[in-house]
Parts: sequence; structure tokens; C-alpha cells
Amino acid sequence: MRTTNEKQVLQQIVNAGPISRSQISRNLSLNKVTVSDIYSQLLHEGLIREVGHGVSTRNGGRKPVMALLNVGYGYVISINILRSRFSMITSQLDGRSENYASVSTRGVDLTTVLDMIDEKIVATVANSDTRLLGISFGLDGTIYDNQILDSCLKGFKNFDLAKYFSDKFQVPVVLEDLANQSAIFERDFSGEGVYRNLISVTIRDQVSAGIITEGHLYRGHNGEAGNIGTCPLADRYQEGNSETVNHYVAEGTVLQRIMAYQKIDRVDVNRIRRDYLSHRPELLSILDEFAYYLAKVLGNLSNTFAPDAIIVNAPILELLPELMETVRNYVDQLAIVRKAPLLLTKNSREASLKGGASAIIHRALALDDLQLTFTNERSAVLESVES
Repeated sequence: MRTTNEKQVLQQIVNAGPISRSQISRNLSLNKVTVSDIYSQLLHEGLIREVGHGVSTRNGGRKPVMALLNVGYGYVISINILRSRFSMITSQLDGRSENYASVSTRGVDLTTVLDMIDEKIVATVANSDTRLLGISFGLDGTIYDNQILDSCLKGFKNFDLAKYFSDKFQVPVVLEDLANQSAIFERDFSGEGVYRNLISVTIRDQVSAGIITEGHLYRGHNGEAGNIGTCPLADRYQEGNSETVNHYVAEGTVLQRIMAYQKIDRVDVNRIRRDYLSHRPELLSILDEFAYYLAKVLGNLSNTFAPDAIIVNAPILELLPELMETVRNYVDQLAIVRKAPLLLTKNSREASLKGGASAIIHRALALDDLQLTFTNERSAVLESVES
């Protein structure tokens, strides 16, 4: 385990690099000897690398050596498991991702799904020049203390997924639900301090919310915070009737209604987009219902938690971003005090995957409790280090 000083020095290099030892010392109010000792240790471990000289001070003197996180130290893998597919990316330690893949698991049992994931990881490891440092998994369900307490995926409840893959690959494994991963993505990839309090609403097999309070993920009792999909919503037309949020808003139920009117058994995103632009009344009616009930959910969250922003992660809204204005209009009609800005995520396909990558990068660097920011790019005047 790293000491507090070691964590803070490494955090500075991750978030503010290229950076010099003297600047780290000033930022943290640590004496230069302490910083130099930690710096030398991180350099010896290979976690950081020297990239050149910065500009000397106005008083002259030697130009400081600048350091960056060594992204070549290793990589992490992030995997999301949904009802009929799993997706996967690899990421460097600075959060940059590559090798996105999506694999269908339709009609496949749990054992086969695990074998398919195992094969993808083995192939990734075999084709990499650096070492695997950790794996993250995201899925719809209730996850607490790295255990799956509940899941809509058959066979996953109480299955020790983390131990299964940790034993296989001898690396740390982090489990998280998709909404929490998306919230981590918005916190860590939007710029330092942009969102200290936010809610990320993820609409996939279930509707769930990831909650960030004062920069930290809020899980609630046994990880049950944000489990909004099972909450009841009053029916729009029949007083006294209600269904769950999932019934009205979850991706699968909305797409089933669309496919039923289109009389097809597969989702055709091009046709959905075409029918929307053509103002097909059947589609517009389905989408209006979706927008109405989603607005109820977002309005309740806004009024209850008073976040800086609510960010929605939903493929249907990425396909039809114009629909978000309908959602906002319905929220505006609600008699609530707090109406937080409603935004669409900038990366619906990979937001939860990249959030999972951030979670396992935190673990791999032993910086679980510290903020890491992956989007800020800094330029520096550098000269090559003399050998």
C-alpha cells in the first residue's frame, strides 16, 4: 500500500504532467527531499518517465526535469456484460482506449459467455507488448464490495466473477454496475472539477442511476443506491394504475414496441431514424411515451439530489438526440423546485467501458480514493534529457 504522500505525488504526475519535482513540492506543500525520494522510487518502478526539460525560472538556474506517467507500464481491460452481448476495450494508464469490440451472446449460457470473454482476454494479452494490470466488469445489477448481489443476467447473481478472472489472470478485478461506471466516466473524463455532484442515468436492460457526491461515488446500503428501474410510476392515462420505470423507459421494452409496430424481429436503427424524420405517428407516439416517463424520473432525481447536472446515457437518445428536447420540455412542466441541467453523454457506446477503465486504473495505481483526470491535455516546452 502506498503512503498518503506517495499517492499524492503520483496523482500530481497523472493529472498535471509533464511536471517537475519542484512544482509537485509547491503544489502539495511537501519538502523537496520527500518529493525527490518518492519521485525516484516511482521512476525506479517504471511508473513514471522523464520526458525533457521545462523552462527555467526568471532567476535563471537549471531547467527542471519534467515527468509524465509512463503509459507503457501496462494496460487495463474493461468489459461490459449485457443480456445479449458483451463489449470490451483496452486502455492505457492515461485513459486512452482502443480495440473496441462487441460480441453477441444471444442464446448462450453463462459458462459459454465466460469462455468467450476468457478467449478475448487471452488473445489481447498474447497480442500486447506490455503487461495486463487489471480487468473491470460492468453489468446491470446490484454490486457491493466487488460481489454481484443481484442481476437480471441469468446465473450471475452471487457468482464470484471477480475471483474467477482474478485467479485466471493474476490481476486485480473490479466489478461495478453500468450506471456507476458511466458516472465515473463523466467525473473523470469531463475535466478536473467540472462535476463534483452529478447523476448519470443509464438506460440499457434496466434503468439505473450512478450518483457522484462531492467527487465520490455514492453506493448506499449494500450498493442499492440508484436502483430506480424497479420504482413505480403512475400511469399517464389510467388513474390508480402504475408500472415500474423499467416497464416504461428501459431500452428493451421501448425497442420491443418499436419492432412490433414495424412488424420486424430485429432492431433496425436506420429505419427508426428514417421513421422519426418522416414523423411516423406510430413511432412518435412510442417515443413521446418514453420521453414523458423519462422526464418524470429525471425530475424526481433532480428535485431529490440537487446535482450540478444529470447526464443521460441511452442509445435511443444518441440515435435521436432531438428527442432530448421533448424530455426537457416535459421536465419544465413539472412542479419541482430544482431543475438540474439535463445533458446527453458524449460517448454513449463507451462511457461505461471507459468509466470501468478508470476504476481499474485507480486500483492498479493504488489511488482508489483520489481524483484522476484523464481529459486535460497540457503543452510544455521541453528539451531532451541529457543521457
